[in-house]
Amino acid sequence: MIEVAKLAGVSHATVSRVINRRPDVSSVSVRRVEEAMRQLSYVPPAKRRGPKPSASGVRTGNVGLLFFGETPTLAASPVMALVLHAIQDELASRGFNLTLSQVTSAGGLPPNILHGQVDGLLMHGLPPSRTVQRQLDRYSACVWLLSQRRQRGYWGDRVSPDNHQIGALAAGHLIERGHRRIAVIHCDPSHLGFTARVQGFEAAAREAGVASVTIVDAEAQTYIQAASGSIAPYDALIDQLVATRGAGAVPTGLFVPRDALTIRMYRALRLRGLQPGRDIEIVSCDNIPALDALDPRPATIDVRPQEIGRRAVEQLVWRIDHRDAPMNVTTMIEPMLVPGDACEITASDDSIHIQDGSR
Repeated sequence: MIEVAKLAGVSHATVSRVINRRPDVSSVSVRRVEEAMRQLSYVPPAKRRGPKPSASGVRTGNVGLLFFGETPTLAASPVMALVLHAIQDELASRGFNLTLSQVTSAGGLPPNILHGQVDGLLMHGLPPSRTVQRQLDRYSACVWLLSQRRQRGYWGDRVSPDNHQIGALAAGHLIERGHRRIAVIHCDPSHLGFTARVQGFEAAAREAGVASVTIVDAEAQTYIQAASGSIAPYDALIDQLVATRGAGAVPTGLFVPRDALTIRMYRALRLRGLQPGRDIEIVSCDNIPALDALDPRPATIDVRPQEIGRRAVEQLVWRIDHRDAPMNVTTMIEPMLVPGDACEITASDDSIHIQDGSR
């Protein structure tokens, strides 16, 4: 099936749907898969491997993925899109079917969820309304994706990036590069994940005896959701960073905990007289391909979305067969640093030196 998917240029999940003659596959994809199967002489076994019904485990072979909130999740988050691809592949390899639904404040749950026609749920977003929560009480197998779950309204297991370690990793990279004055943008004070990243950054700086500044604005949560290309929403944050010059302590290293914000801040920084890679070295987070358009490309932190998706399915399948086990199992995925382009800055305790000797 893996070779068929590669040759046809589709996902493993699509191959599984074609083999099982599911109606939710385009005719083009069906033709590609069938042609790939012919070329590879692949004949699916009459009895395919997959979830087996049991008294306490799998009943339907179906899993639901619910996105809670008004924002189209996959369009707003490249990381979540990668998590979804991993979920699809892992579920397909185990013989499960997947259904996706966006649950907004004005909409309800899809009929298959309401009528108990799935074995378990994967969930992402803000906690749903109390009405929706009561409707989901029948499901004991639930796993939240990318959730910090310290707020009311969350339940079940969760698989999440280790956000505290993300912040510590960013600070550690800047400190290893020789920076002794570093800063972090707190881009959403209401978001527990970003708060944990900032706390990890601050703790690593304190432990190393390095001066750090946290740049935050009361309305910063609107920045990460801004759809336009305008840099105006970032003025308050950039002005705070530039203002540190007047105090004689301009940071030479900066952690921006989301790639989408980093991309927009490059231009905003330049308009404020700070050249990324020359005046200030940036560490970003998410490792999205769009960073390749930046010059220099900053170091970034890979939150490993594919591993998050795979482990979420693994936890859900385990939970389906262990419904009576203690709830609230938390799995934290360790992040990885991805180096960026060579930076011109080399920092010391007393000054900044540029490799070309211009300053």
